Amino acid sequence: MLFWLITVFLTSVLALDNVFHNCSMEAFCATFRSQVLDENTLFVANVENATIVSNTVQVPLTNGNGEELTLELSILFETKMRIKVLEKVQRRFIIRYGIVISKIDYRPTIEISDDTVTITAARAVDEKIVVRKGPPFTVECYHQDQLEIVLNGDRLVMKNTEIIEEQAFSFTVEFEGAKNLYGLAQHSFQLALKETADGSSEPFRMKNLDIGEYDEDSPLALYGSIPVVYGHSADFTSGVFLHNAAQMFVDISYTGDRPSAYFMVECGHFDLILFLGPTPRDVVRQYTSMMGITRMPQLWVFGYHQNRHTYWTQEEVKDVVAKMDQADFPLDIIYLDYGYTNNNRYFEWNPENFSDPLEMQQNISATGRRIITVSNTHVPVDLDYYIYVAAKQLDYYVKTPDGSDFKDLTKAGESVWIDFLTPDAHTWYAFLFDFSKFSGTSETIAGFCHDSNQPSFLNDTTERTFPPETLHYDQIQDREVHNFYPLMHVRAADAGLSLRDQYKKRVFILSRAHFAGSHQYAAVWTGDNTASWPHLRSSIYECLTYNLVATVQCGANVGGFYGDPTEELLQRWYQVGIWIPYFRAHSSEDSAPREPYLFSEEVQSVIRLAIKTRYKHIPYWYRLMFDHTESGDPLIRPLFYSYPEYIDYDDHFLIGEEILSRPVLEAGVSEVQVTFPGNDIWYRVDDDSWAVYEGGTNQSLAVNITTSPYFYRGGSIIPRMDIERPSTTQMMTDPFQLYVTLDDDENAEGLLYFDDFTSLQYRTKLYYFYFRLIYDSGTNGIWFQQVSGNADGFNPRIQRIVVHRREAKKETITESYTTTKDGTPLEDIDLVQQHQLLRGEGSVVIYL
Repeated sequence: MLFWLITVFLTSVLALDNVFHNCSMEAFCATFRSQVLDENTLFVANVENATIVSNTVQVPLTNGNGEELTLELSILFETKMRIKVLEKVQRRFIIRYGIVISKIDYRPTIEISDDTVTITAARAVDEKIVVRKGPPFTVECYHQDQLEIVLNGDRLVMKNTEIIEEQAFSFTVEFEGAKNLYGLAQHSFQLALKETADGSSEPFRMKNLDIGEYDEDSPLALYGSIPVVYGHSADFTSGVFLHNAAQMFVDISYTGDRPSAYFMVECGHFDLILFLGPTPRDVVRQYTSMMGITRMPQLWVFGYHQNRHTYWTQEEVKDVVAKMDQADFPLDIIYLDYGYTNNNRYFEWNPENFSDPLEMQQNISATGRRIITVSNTHVPVDLDYYIYVAAKQLDYYVKTPDGSDFKDLTKAGESVWIDFLTPDAHTWYAFLFDFSKFSGTSETIAGFCHDSNQPSFLNDTTERTFPPETLHYDQIQDREVHNFYPLMHVRAADAGLSLRDQYKKRVFILSRAHFAGSHQYAAVWTGDNTASWPHLRSSIYECLTYNLVATVQCGANVGGFYGDPTEELLQRWYQVGIWIPYFRAHSSEDSAPREPYLFSEEVQSVIRLAIKTRYKHIPYWYRLMFDHTESGDPLIRPLFYSYPEYIDYDDHFLIGEEILSRPVLEAGVSEVQVTFPGNDIWYRVDDDSWAVYEGGTNQSLAVNITTSPYFYRGGSIIPRMDIERPSTTQMMTDPFQLYVTLDDDENAEGLLYFDDFTSLQYRTKLYYFYFRLIYDSGTNGIWFQQVSGNADGFNPRIQRIVVHRREAKKETITESYTTTKDGTPLEDIDLVQQHQLLRGEGSVVIYL
């Protein structure tokens, strides 16, 4: 074993520069990227033979080499389409579980001419597909007679062979009128995908890999793969999703008539879903309507999370929480990384350093905090480890081609991996989370962090992950499902935690690796980033991209995982982190400790202000999250989501519709340029000036280390909780403060949502409070108008209403507690009772 460890380490050092592959190192990509198809290879669509089969239209494809394929086309509900390319003999892996692709499609009609077949559907009057004969054939997709997406057959190749290694395929999708293309999460790249097809860059690679200290502004693969591309212009937006979990490369081109994405895929099924918009909001909602939403988390998820790789003892864990309290830093979660484990044996405590884990949990829960523990997919080969022995006896491990258990080296030593594609293994793994199985745990262990589940190990010769020929259940090669593995992992963990908590609580899982659909079960973070200004900027790009593809619970390691940030960078990172949905600080073993209380009081005050600003806005975050579950809308959004003409703004972003953040992303800055979108007016909040700025203008604004500009949109009402608390646990019954920022017509509206913050009853019984807030200029009050939900039993208390208008910084600030017209303290009023007793067109008015 020692010789093996030394050998692997030396191999790792020597091969570091060649660990991860580029296009030239993968034969299918190298071939596809340089090929130009001759006339005999180009496919013709035999439109005269188009037929309707069930609710699809099938069009034969042939070429001069005698190859035969079939186009299968569908018009789906809610402005979506689907294109499959089928072979006579089906040998390719098809994803049949884990992701629910909607089966709702419309009965088509076809109209055939000499060289086209036009497909329409009576229940989708705005959608139309036109297949042109060619060569090469094309598939044109229209919404309201506007051409939006073209599948161009000029580079369609389908290698129809029994050998999986030779089942690669390629195709091109073009986006009519698009100015920029977006998507292809995850890459540490600018928000807009840049040109790669001209050879100036590698194509964007999609393969889940563990690449620590990754380069910024790079198309190389990272931890997750969501093969979605959106094309956007000020006029309309469209998108595509390739339902395939194999490795792929995507070349982006802005030359020619239309921007395009050239997909080069190692194997698997050709199944393309198209979203026709026509707005960014429409496209995102169309994607989430098919792929599902991120479910409502418990309230504490929006609090501040503290981590380090790793806290070594239970006394250290308690000490960190105590010192956060002493220094007045709000905190909700502390993480236990691998240091808590029994020699990297997950679901077992370190008997020396965590000798009384229940006492530690009681200590932490007494402060209102919770704990997240790390659990990875590898299992140490250890006959004294009950999990290894049990799964071995049940034959639940991933295999080599010869049928033996696949083994490789991890931090835990020689390891094997659970095969989550095995149906029974999924159920067996789920039971490991039970309190009776994971001895020494209580409800204070509120969730799990799944790290290194690409999966990841130390063998550089295989890119530190499964070799492509590794076998899963039913003899499925890893090359066919590689990106799918972490989805099956978090799906099993979600089942386990749901069962553990008897389906009474919302589950929280954090996962480093992911695929399309993982967002239904887990939050993500951007991986092992670096303490640098470019990585700070990239954290915004990556999480904006994730939010556009339904993975709204996204975050990045505040401060950077590797290296030591300067004090300025760390402060700026906290100021950015408060406006990213998942808010966690994390650092490596080699980095200097950087818990907030370790810095000078000047630095602490800046970080403290940032964290407390986050907590004040948690009611707003919570409402946005509920809105996402209803509509699929992102939590954070690029400007073009709400203002389609504002395309080239990577350093501005919206939190919902009402808050604009323009963070400071460079060192030594004393002013920043802020572009205010639309025709709205915007109130500056961070410096407490409440200065008003006109939409459609660009302003240079002064900043210092304490200020990172954010703004409320005029016409908004922002519910906050301004009473300072150590965690969300103490906030749950606090009154709200309503911040009213009037537009130029003296109008403002907002939304207030809350529930019991923990259970599933918001979904199962519609047990929640969701009201529209409407400012009434005649009474200078707020009307409450029920939107949905069953609000019986909820008692929202409004402590203060603050009204801002253009003419004055603070036109109206109430006394400590707002009173109603007859002088009764508003905190003592049950608004639901008022709603029942004082129905005024279904609303309640609160007088100042």
